[in-house]
Amino acid sequence: MDLQRIAKTILPSRAITSLRRAKWERERRRVASLPPLTEDGFRNILIEQLGLRAGDLVYVHSGIDGLSLSFPFYRILFLIKEVIGCGGTVLFPTYPNHGISSYEWLKQGNVFDVRRTPSYTGILTEFARRQRGAVRSLHPTKSVCAIGSAAKEITATHHLSPYPYDTCSPYYKLIEGGGKIIGLGTTTNYISFGYCVDDALKEKFPVRVYHDEIFDAPCIDYGGQRVTVKTYAHDMSTTVHPDMPRFMKTYVSEEAGRDLNIKGMKFFRASAPKLFDEMMELAKRDIIAYPRSVWK
Repeated sequence: MDLQRIAKTILPSRAITSLRRAKWERERRRVASLPPLTEDGFRNILIEQLGLRAGDLVYVHSGIDGLSLSFPFYRILFLIKEVIGCGGTVLFPTYPNHGISSYEWLKQGNVFDVRRTPSYTGILTEFARRQRGAVRSLHPTKSVCAIGSAAKEITATHHLSPYPYDTCSPYYKLIEGGGKIIGLGTTTNYISFGYCVDDALKEKFPVRVYHDEIFDAPCIDYGGQRVTVKTYAHDMSTTVHPDMPRFMKTYVSEEAGRDLNIKGMKFFRASAPKLFDEMMELAKRDIIAYPRSVWK
């Protein structure tokens, strides 16, 4: 059992929360002391370090507190759009559950309104969701917001499978579209795309990642109509990735994905098709990011 899981078993939840908050504060102060990135400097990172190009399909994970910027955070969206151009598409996670797991959110019977329910996966994602032309997938817990030429296509079928990262999802369509995944101010510990492997293998995957219950989740679509979306919810007692950056460095090729430290800040880049192919082959050999303690 890893140290983090040991700590969770012997320390009260209040102590765990306090330790996390202290760690976050130390990191925030460290980042705030770094020389701020200019817009030109940030644009160069997008192109030279993260490999973005005109016409790209790119999924963005962001942690604004992990970045030292000389410009307002919302400019990040427009810088990405400048780089990928009018033929490109940018996606963000726009999960609605705030401070609780997806399972708890569904158990509470919350209604997901694709037009109005806020995103709680960071301030940049909420800003993107509110943009004119943004299209959001109709999924009660793992919704994705897309802006660009492929926005409607990539979000259109998310509600059709009970597995949130299955072939109907925007995440899987990143593979088909040759998409790129980037992290801004964050590490691959937050790369949700990895769940595509879990959903591709389903019962063959070594870890039972979902609760058994399938939810009939109430949602409101863009037409204002109430619809029901069937979905599973992750079991957070098993869905644990203790050190994804180490897993990536140990088992995944640099071409498929890598964590980066740029000017003292955390970034990552990944190729969706390459990362999926490599992680699928690894999973078939029982090499996965989950600790042995949570295997079936």
